Amino acid sequence: MTRRAVLFVLLACAAYGCAPAIGDDCDISTDCSVTGDRICDIAQPGGYCTVFNCDQNSCPDDSVCVEYSYDPARLAQTWCMAPCEDNGDCRGGRYKCTKASAIIDNDGRSIARVLDSGGDKKKFCAVTEP
Repeated sequence: MTRRAVLFVLLACAAYGCAPAIGDDCDISTDCSVTGDRICDIAQPGGYCTVFNCDQNSCPDDSVCVEYSYDPARLAQTWCMAPCEDNGDCRGGRYKCTKASAIIDNDGRSIARVLDSGGDKKKFCAVTEP
């Protein structure tokens, strides 16, 4: 590759953003953001770049704010999740494109809901099976 081509690639990354997106794999939080606005959820397979404690319509990059509510509801947590239309939009492995209603506990109760406008019609990339 010539110097000019390398320079072009570097400039394209700067212009179009080569920063990790919500839902990307990670090992540590700086893999997701050097400014600290995103974290690496290492509890997810391969890590998951996200924002913790989101509010309705507050997630970056058109991601969706999902509330996971573990009984009792006072244990609810919110996370920004990568949006999707089908499984091809999610990274490989155990991540699937799902609706919140498909994420259930051992008793068959839904434990997730989308807080953003459009609510549970929106799909996101998540691990749905243990």
